[in-house]
Amino acid sequence: MWVFVAVVTECMALAGAISIAVTKRTRIAFVLGFNTMVLVTGIFVWHYGLAIRSAIVLAMVVLYLTRMNWMLIVWARQTAMKKLDEKLPAGSKFAIPLVLANTVGFAYCLPVYFAVRNTHPFELADAIGIGIYLVGTVIHFGADYQKRRFKSQPGTEGRILDVGLWAMCRHPNYFGDFLIYISFALMSHSVWGWIAPLVNVLQYAFDAIPKNERWAAQRYGQAWEAYRERVKAFVPYIV
Repeated sequence: MWVFVAVVTECMALAGAISIAVTKRTRIAFVLGFNTMVLVTGIFVWHYGLAIRSAIVLAMVVLYLTRMNWMLIVWARQTAMKKLDEKLPAGSKFAIPLVLANTVGFAYCLPVYFAVRNTHPFELADAIGIGIYLVGTVIHFGADYQKRRFKSQPGTEGRILDVGLWAMCRHPNYFGDFLIYISFALMSHSVWGWIAPLVNVLQYAFDAIPKNERWAAQRYGQAWEAYRERVKAFVPYIV
């Protein structure tokens, strides 16, 4: 089973690298990298069989990736990919598919693995996990939807989105995504399942958020500094 996981993961990484070489853009690489998750989940379900918990987890993964694909393909202009295409050196772009596919295929799918192989009856942690997943989904998708609507309105060019979910923290879409990996960890019923949200929050804390904050400071100047002093970065009203 793990051989299949490794082969699928590295094939998706290779396909992502080829897409960057051909298009000079990162969009297809991101799509391929994130969709590694549904392929690996499918391998787990094929190996252990489809039960109630594994069916629910599979549905959660499919819903998550349906949203991600929509945002990466249809709403790409409202994501950070445009900035990555403009600002990252060519060499750094080729690291994206390798890092992303392997992070998704192994770290992010780890709680899914433990959840799929778990045949015990549903417990309170499963119900809490599903609830947190729904909250995370609303915040994750809702934040990107608000950003898209804001940027499509006339007169918003050069203005900061600081209302709605974006008044709660500066990166609510990232926070919603983090909650989704918390939900998978809860449904894994394994301490190893918590590797996924840990890797997720470290990626945001040391890579995605610093990059976006730096680019926003360059673009918005003092307006961004005022927003930064007023609104927390990641966890609403806390951090």
